Parts: sequence; C-alpha cells; structure tokens
Amino acid sequence: MKIKKGYVLRSIEDEHIVVPTGEEAVNFNGIVTLNDTGKLLFEHLLKGCDEETLVKALTDTYGIDEATAKKDVRDFLKVLRERDILVE
Repeated sequence: MKIKKGYVLRSIEDEHIVVPTGEEAVNFNGIVTLNDTGKLLFEHLLKGCDEETLVKALTDTYGIDEATAKKDVRDFLKVLRERDILVE
C-alpha cells in the first residue's frame, strides 16, 4: 500500500495536515488533519508498506498490544480508502 501521488504531509507547530497538490487538489476538496499516530502511519505509507508493518510501527512506538494496533491501523486505512488517498 502507498499514499497516492499528489498528497503531501506538512507539520505546522503541533498540527499535522495532508494537503493535496496538482491534479489531486482539483479532485480532493479540503485537507486531512492527523494526530501523532496518524502522522506516523502516513509517513510509513508514503514510502509504501503493508498492514503488518504499520501494526509493528504502532506497537514499537507506543507499546500498545497488537490487537489494539490492528484495529487502529484498519480504522486509519478505512478513512484513507474512503477519501481515495490510498493506492493498494
């Protein structure tokens, strides 16, 4: 999985936002605001990775159990899919 070309992550002070650029700016109206966890996952997805890698990133970074990490990752991926930001 990977973030679709045309989306960039920007951090302004303590806020993290995803901004569409180029053609995507025409197709996608608005921005996406992320918390620190979302930023971590988004950064991994910019490089391309699978769900297992995202789960491991959460468990390693935040020390949460695998079941919670899987749920959080799936919820995050669902939002990205609904907004057509993710390439499978």
